[in-house]
Amino acid sequence: MNLPDIRQLNIFIALEDTRSFTAAAKQCFITQSAVSHSIKSLEKQLDCKLIERMGKHIILTPYGEVFLHHAKRVVKELETSLTKLDTLKQWGYSAIHIGAPDSICHLILPQVLKAFYKEHPKCEISVNIGDTADVLDQIKSGQLDLAFGLQMTPHDQKYIFTPLAEDSLCFITPKDHPWTQQAPQERKELSNIRLITYCAKSETKRLVSRHFNEHVIQHHHPLTLGNMEAIKEMTKLGMGVGIIPRWVAAKEIADGSLVEHSISSPPPRRQWGIYSHNNKSFSLPEQNFIEICRTQLGAAVSH
Repeated sequence: MNLPDIRQLNIFIALEDTRSFTAAAKQCFITQSAVSHSIKSLEKQLDCKLIERMGKHIILTPYGEVFLHHAKRVVKELETSLTKLDTLKQWGYSAIHIGAPDSICHLILPQVLKAFYKEHPKCEISVNIGDTADVLDQIKSGQLDLAFGLQMTPHDQKYIFTPLAEDSLCFITPKDHPWTQQAPQERKELSNIRLITYCAKSETKRLVSRHFNEHVIQHHHPLTLGNMEAIKEMTKLGMGVGIIPRWVAAKEIADGSLVEHSISSPPPRRQWGIYSHNNKSFSLPEQNFIEICRTQLGAAVSH
C-alpha cells in the first residue's frame, strides 16, 4: 500500500475540523472539488470509507476515527521536526525537552546543566517535573525528548531505557531516635513503626512494598509524601522512620541532623536511567547530555 502524502492528511484533518467541504477548502486554500477528490482518492487508497454524509452534516466512520488519530500524530511529528531543524540551522542552536523527578531536579540537574552548557552553550533545555509514569506519558505524546526514570518491570517495549546508575534505599531517623542506640532486632518491632515513604503510585513505593512483603514484615499506617525533601523534614520532626535513597539525604547525614540505618540485607535497589521513545535517534547534544548525567548521578550515588 502506498502511504498517503502530507497534503492528503492536512485536507482530511481540515475536513474533520470544519465538518464542511466548503470550509475545509477555504482553510486549505484549494477548491471544494479538490477537497472532494482528495478524500475520495484517500478512501480508495486505504480501501475503506472515512466519512459519511448525514444531510448537510459530515461524520467520521470508525475507520475515519482511527485514521484521524494517527494522521494528527504524523502531522504533529513532522511539524516538530521542521521546527527543530530550523532552530538547529540558527548558529548551531538546538533544544532538548527533559522530564525528571523532583529529587533529580534538586540534586543532580544543576551540576549536569553546568557541565552541559560548557559544551553546548546555545542548546535550550526545558525541564518538566514528574515521576517515572508521568514522564513516560509525555515521552509517548512527544512532549519530551528524554526523561529520567526508574527501570520498571516489566519494561514497556515502546521505550528505550539507557541505564545510568543504581542506588539503594535506607532508613533515616532523627539523631535522638531510639534506633541510634540499638537497631530493631525483630520483625514485630519493625511492624510497629510508621514508615514515611515516597508517594503511593511511584515505582519507589512499589519497590518498598515488595521488599517488605518478601521479608514478611507488615508496615501499618504509612505516611506517603510526593517529595523527598518533605520526607526528610517529617522524619526530623519525629513523625516516623523515613525510607529514602542515601544520596538524597547525604547532606543531612553528614551534618548529623539525620541518621542512616540499613534496611535488611540486601536493601531495596533502584536502577536509574534515561527513557526515550523506541523510534528515537539521539542527537550529539542528547548523547553528551546522557553521558554527563551518567557521570554526575554515578558520583552522587557512590558517596
